[in-house]
Amino acid sequence: MSKSCKDKKPLQRSGLNQTNRVIAALLPGYVHVDERNEADLILFAKKYASYLNYYDKYNNLSGDWEDLMKMDVSVALATLSKIEVRTIYDYQKLLYKKIKSTSTSEEESKKQFKFLFDLIFSMVNLIDEQYRFIPDEFSYKELLNVTIQNKLSESIMTIKTRFYDYIKTTLNLIDESITVIDEDNAPIPVNSFHSSDFESLPEMWKSNQPLEFSFTVPEFPVLKEKIIYIINHNLFNSQVENLFYGISFFVTKAEELFIQTLKDFPKHTPHYTLFLTFIKLFRYSQDHLNTYSKRHLDFYYKDVLRLQNQKPEPDFAHLIFELQKQKNQHLLKKNTLFKGGKDITGKEIFYSLTEDIVINKAKVSKIHSLQIKHDTKDILIASQIADSDDGQGAKIMSADNSWYTFGDTREAGNAEAGFGIASNILYLNEGERIITVSIKFENEINQLLNGVKLDCFKVKLTGKKDWHKVNGLNVKIQSAKTLEFKFILNPGDPPVVPYSEKIHKEKLNVSLPFAKFILNQDDKNAIPYTLICNQKISSVEISVQVNGIKDLMLSNNSGPIDASKPFKPFGDLPDADARFNIGSREAFQKTLNWIEFNFAWKNYKSPALSTNVYYLREQKWKNDFRLSSPKTIFPVSFIPSKINFEKNEALQSTSLDGFIQLQLADNNYSLTTHLQNVVNEINRTTISLNDQNVYKVNLSSIPTAKEIILNDFSINYAATANISLNKADNENNHIYHFTPFGYYQLVPDIQGTESTEKFTLLPDIINSGELFIGLENAASNTVVNILFQVSEGSSNPLKIMENVEWYYLSGHHFWKPFEKQFIIDRTQNFTQSGVVTISLPYDISNQTTAFENNLHWIKAAVKKSTDAVCKMILITAQAAKVELAQDESKHVEFRQVLPSKAISKLLISDSAIKNITQPFDSYGGRTKESDEHFYIRTSERLRHKQRAISIWDYEHIILEKYPDIYKVKCLNHSGFYLKQEEEIFCENLPGHVTIIPIPDLRNKTKVDPLRPCTPIGMLIKIEKYLQSITSPFIKLHVRNPQFEEIQFDFKVKFYDNLDESYYLQLLNIEIEKFLCPWAYDEGNEISFNGKIVKSSILNFVEERPYVNYIACFKMHHIINRNGVNHLEEKRDIEEAIASSSRSVLISYFNEETKTKHIIEPLTNC
Repeated sequence: MSKSCKDKKPLQRSGLNQTNRVIAALLPGYVHVDERNEADLILFAKKYASYLNYYDKYNNLSGDWEDLMKMDVSVALATLSKIEVRTIYDYQKLLYKKIKSTSTSEEESKKQFKFLFDLIFSMVNLIDEQYRFIPDEFSYKELLNVTIQNKLSESIMTIKTRFYDYIKTTLNLIDESITVIDEDNAPIPVNSFHSSDFESLPEMWKSNQPLEFSFTVPEFPVLKEKIIYIINHNLFNSQVENLFYGISFFVTKAEELFIQTLKDFPKHTPHYTLFLTFIKLFRYSQDHLNTYSKRHLDFYYKDVLRLQNQKPEPDFAHLIFELQKQKNQHLLKKNTLFKGGKDITGKEIFYSLTEDIVINKAKVSKIHSLQIKHDTKDILIASQIADSDDGQGAKIMSADNSWYTFGDTREAGNAEAGFGIASNILYLNEGERIITVSIKFENEINQLLNGVKLDCFKVKLTGKKDWHKVNGLNVKIQSAKTLEFKFILNPGDPPVVPYSEKIHKEKLNVSLPFAKFILNQDDKNAIPYTLICNQKISSVEISVQVNGIKDLMLSNNSGPIDASKPFKPFGDLPDADARFNIGSREAFQKTLNWIEFNFAWKNYKSPALSTNVYYLREQKWKNDFRLSSPKTIFPVSFIPSKINFEKNEALQSTSLDGFIQLQLADNNYSLTTHLQNVVNEINRTTISLNDQNVYKVNLSSIPTAKEIILNDFSINYAATANISLNKADNENNHIYHFTPFGYYQLVPDIQGTESTEKFTLLPDIINSGELFIGLENAASNTVVNILFQVSEGSSNPLKIMENVEWYYLSGHHFWKPFEKQFIIDRTQNFTQSGVVTISLPYDISNQTTAFENNLHWIKAAVKKSTDAVCKMILITAQAAKVELAQDESKHVEFRQVLPSKAISKLLISDSAIKNITQPFDSYGGRTKESDEHFYIRTSERLRHKQRAISIWDYEHIILEKYPDIYKVKCLNHSGFYLKQEEEIFCENLPGHVTIIPIPDLRNKTKVDPLRPCTPIGMLIKIEKYLQSITSPFIKLHVRNPQFEEIQFDFKVKFYDNLDESYYLQLLNIEIEKFLCPWAYDEGNEISFNGKIVKSSILNFVEERPYVNYIACFKMHHIINRNGVNHLEEKRDIEEAIASSSRSVLISYFNEETKTKHIIEPLTNC
């Protein structure tokens, strides 16, 4: 059959619960050999005495002995108490049936009609007769008298005068001459009634006047039709029913008084006192005789079948040990005994170790947690102190001191996670500094193209006095593969210097300038953490452009230059090869793209210079740069100088690198050139004779020497650094991941087996939840036993159990999974309390920067549903499990739960043990099976034979094995299948069996009474157990019910002067009680396949005493919802029917908004 079939199962059942699984007929007490009680024995003696002849003193027969045995108050009350009103009522219906029968003749109808009145008046006579036997000194006789007058007299008077007399005289339907009585069917001794019999009744029967009403019978052609008309008339039937009701009340009162006379009535006659004593003694023989059924069952079950009552099961407890200071480890053998005090019988009890344990000094020092919060976007939250209410150390407010294992998504803060870059390229002292970090991913991230806001990251740099927070970070998407971070430092911003712990105080093991990028998850525009955390990056490039560096070491052939005033870069009258040396440790230790010289010439006139450029490398000047223009040079074979963050030093003969030299290529500014220019000008001197014979000498002006003078000088440069993702650089260009608990460097060629094979931009969180445990005083190659005490039942029961995976932190800050033999998890994936035994591997490391140092770290993680594990109460090391040492010979067995702190001492003291504590109550014990339960279990066992085949088998086996399950429903040919990673329930799936258990709500504080779900751990236990006894070809599913909610939306008008808010709340509660009675009353059980009609709820609301009227009444059926989102619903319907056989209809309640039904005070409609 197609999996998509949505037809419901044709077999609709409600399931089986612990109460109705018991078949009373199979119990030994269902039928007794002698079932007579005291009243039966008294009436038997009375009847028996009527068969015993009495002989007088002359030995003549003179009646019988009945009078001797009936003249006691107990006899009269016993007779009255044995009137079975229910049987009398059934006899009345039998008479009606015979009268109405078509085969009954008119004469027969009249006779049956007469039998009815014979019955009525015979009951009255019987009561009156027994009442007269009650002695007047009986203090309660007056009470019976009042009961007759108040409950019986009016009805009997009305029946006699208004019906019997009218029917007999006017209608002639009763013939008193008929003396036949119905001895075969009458439930009591009856007599043929005559009107004169009524007159003999005492006045107490006539104390009330008959009711006044007119009763007439129309004419019918057939006499029988008149009788049928009378017995169908409500006036007649109401009086008969009132009489029966009064007799029932009288009988009940007589029964109470009868029991009282047996216990406390001092005026029995002596002979009857002896008889009553005999009856009480006879009870012992009766009880022994009535064990016949039980002994017969015991013979068959225990002797023939060799079955026995289940023995008591011992309870277990967890102990925490502490060693003496001088001891590093100590072995406690299996079966080591501990004192447990005394049980309820006063016997000494002891508990024994279930297995060997080596106690050592390891202890749990720190507990952190991470979780991906799946909200409108994925957010990483962190708890620095996981065992607290808010993850930051707040006091735990829950009643059982439990806390969320992976953090409370409502309270825990957003995690600070990101990446960091340490590189000398970030050594930026001054000027305008433009920094760009380009991250290239291996794969396209198309979601990023939807737009990344500018404030999705925060960045800070290692400043001179503190961290410098950058305000103008610009994040751009260059392509689906490239994410670019760009920001500018202005000249007024502080220098970016190497990290110093004294200044920056973040415990980074770094000596380079540092940039720390943190994903800003607090902002509504934040990138979802999971969008990029697992995306592999292929390259990281950092580029800087710096404008206006003046912190330079300048010198020429004459020595150092003071650049604070105008200076001659090449000296006075420089010859060719004159040198201008420029030194900068900031610039020349980087991989430069270009350098630009900013010459501020004197008089703002740029001289015509011809220069060559050289770079000092290994104490040699080499032509590593190409001069593009007088101001700009580009590297050709430039090799950066060694990393050095000290102040610039003057060029010396021992200097290795870090300097650029501008060398004049000609002598245009030399002294020789200047002198030659002077000579040339002198050579141009001429002497001329004028008309007056006067000689005139024509001299040119002597040229002024050309000078190269700068008012100011600075450089601009651009540099690029690439962080290698393939080969480690031990000195420079490192990338780091920052977690909420620390940091670690990404080292190429060394990868953790848990994370992706290559680097990611953010710490790669592949799990939805992670719990980190830091162990102090632990060592590799040792075993640590850790107790995980959970709040059982606190997991989300609607989720499937998550597999908890275990890791340890090895060297290089990488998580490695534990091998299976190194972990023994007794917590069933954190769904129950238990001890986890962990063998610490040889390569576990306590040297880390990812967390607190000097601790060994282990991690427990789940892939998907973090709420599928229980909340934690305690995580502590050096734990062991002990069980009650039962001793059948001394009758030492489980009888009660052992309270916490009861075990604190060894039976035989051990000097190596300093302290023993039992932090919690014992668990798991089961008392010896009672005989009653043994018979139930055995009768079921004989039918299902410990094989789950039929529906009956599954349900009875589960209820027997798991007493905490109150109800279970088995759905054959039903199951779940996956469709697009979603489980779909199908009620027509051959080969599948679905089990729906309901827990017992009694004494369960962690079970939502509106949605009683079985904890995940219990579901897994049931499934594993059933798989061991069912067919291997069956696909078994054990799930909780599907709870479908009913919400009402209406307006209400309360009566005047009522507190509106109070009654709105009360009305919500009353509707909830009406829809979910099991949540408020243990006597009601939850039901499957429900149906709710809107009109019935409408009527219920209208009948509330504080409701005047209602309007706009609507009913909504929410089949499936996720929080406030209704995934599947039906609006404004007349009838809500459960959508599947596993569905339960409940009252609506939204846990997030605390919304129940939508009820508004009526204003308009």
